Amino acid sequence: MSQEASIHSWPGSYYINNEKRWAGGVLSLTRTTLRFNSEQNQENLLSLRLSCIMEIKMESSSFIFGALTVLEQGNIKHWFGSLKPCRTTIYHVLEHFWRERLLSPTEPRGAEAPLSKGQELISLISGTQRRLEDTGKVLNHQGEQFDNMIQGLDKIESDLSVAD
Repeated sequence: MSQEASIHSWPGSYYINNEKRWAGGVLSLTRTTLRFNSEQNQENLLSLRLSCIMEIKMESSSFIFGALTVLEQGNIKHWFGSLKPCRTTIYHVLEHFWRERLLSPTEPRGAEAPLSKGQELISLISGTQRRLEDTGKVLNHQGEQFDNMIQGLDKIESDLSVAD
């Protein structure tokens, strides 16, 4: 079995959900698939066709651990962490190739069931909706931080006027 040439590979870790553990290895992107191979025995832990991916997103597990998530058809979420050099860079590369694959009408789809244009558009729109919801949450949080900062500055100003 010949494997496609890798476009790019990044060291990182993958969360194996059924074992409830993180496995170190290499995340690889090819023209049609996203793969994760373990470091220890080069076992292929994940192989996803780009056309089966519904969403790629930057998230946090717990409160501080930055991760990259990939949502597969059937609402199966895959978590990738400790990505080097930077999760943001990897996110943009993966999203670029995923969107190119989604929007390219000339790419052969092989044995998988082809998605209609309507399904592709719905997938794009639902991803955009989720992104807008996330952006709204972030903006709301930043607004709260701004309000707290203004309250702090008002308190400092009143303390200074009392000191005068």
